[in-house]
Amino acid sequence: MDKLLLGLLMLKRLTVYEIRNIIKRNFKDICSDSMGSIQAAIKKLLVSGLAVYSEYVENGVNKKRYSITDQGRKEFMKWLEIPADMTASKNMDAGKFLFMGLLPAEKRLPIIDEMILKMEEELSYLSELWDSIKEHDIKNKSQAIEEWMSDPEYLAGILSATQNQDTDESANGIGDYQMYALQYGIDSLRFNIDWFKSLGKKISNDERGEL
Repeated sequence: MDKLLLGLLMLKRLTVYEIRNIIKRNFKDICSDSMGSIQAAIKKLLVSGLAVYSEYVENGVNKKRYSITDQGRKEFMKWLEIPADMTASKNMDAGKFLFMGLLPAEKRLPIIDEMILKMEEELSYLSELWDSIKEHDIKNKSQAIEEWMSDPEYLAGILSATQNQDTDESANGIGDYQMYALQYGIDSLRFNIDWFKSLGKKISNDERGEL
């Protein structure tokens, strides 16, 4: 989770509650959105000198806003340049499928049907998110640029990372790859839904003794 938080802090200063809302909305299938997990990851970044915080008062409440350090930017960019291993699967729940043959035959298909239902629900959520982001695409990019322009330190960090002094092009590049990642999630779910539906049909046919 610490690398994900560094990525978020690369883009803007955030409170722990803002971080949680972003994770809950966009990354709930990647990592936990529990406050305990987020605070533990933030503490790790602070201890490592990869992030810092500033305190402020809002409506009489003391709050902390976290930001990335120069060391944090270097660490994150170094990690980002390592090609992602898309063959790796760290979803321990996937291990259940490996051992489902141990279940009584009559329990297997209902479980697969429930897995499909959950994936369809997630696909619906991501599709709605896609439509929402596309609808407000120009507004979102304009807002990001406006925030960077009001924070010279962060704008300098963004332009240094992208090695592009054109703020609009930098914002477009960042936004494009966020959409690519979302599209990957949508396409992966569609593939998995089709695959498990095909498996469910095969199991049903086998139980009926059909070819």
